[in-house]
Amino acid sequence: MKLEREALATYLDSKFNTKLAQAAEAEFEIIGDDIEEMSVELNSDTEQIKNILGQTKTRDNGFEASMDADPFYADPDKKLYPKLRDIAMNRLKGDKCKSLMLEVIVEDTAAENHKAWLREVMVKPQSYGGSTEGFNIPFTVSEDGASQEGYVTAASMKGGSPTFTAGAMPA
Repeated sequence: MKLEREALATYLDSKFNTKLAQAAEAEFEIIGDDIEEMSVELNSDTEQIKNILGQTKTRDNGFEASMDADPFYADPDKKLYPKLRDIAMNRLKGDKCKSLMLEVIVEDTAAENHKAWLREVMVKPQSYGGSTEGFNIPFTVSEDGASQEGYVTAASMKGGSPTFTAGAMPA
């Protein structure tokens, strides 16, 4: 049985904490209520080199992962909106654009815990304005620092405030 797209839930910390150690202080808000398609682009960084012996070697420099959230309609009821508005309208940069992203995969809807990854990220609005459908602030999330594997409880997800715990899921 294949997983449906909603099995992958992506959250951003609306308080814009910047370090994994601040996960307990995070207020995660789910992204995607107006988005029909959203993927993390891994952007693998590899290079092939052919040496004088005729051998091809591949140099693997890892990934430059990023994700576009488009559209993101400005909604004063959303916790992320004030910070995205501030970054865009005040042209903020650097640490003022950093946050935490939580990715959760729900492989079994009956399970008490779900696999999760917490990542330090940079959040950058790409534009603002839009069509008659609404005031849009699409943004890009790029990995910018450490990441950690762990889990969240199903109960915390249902309550709308997923709580991340680092390490292996309890058996």
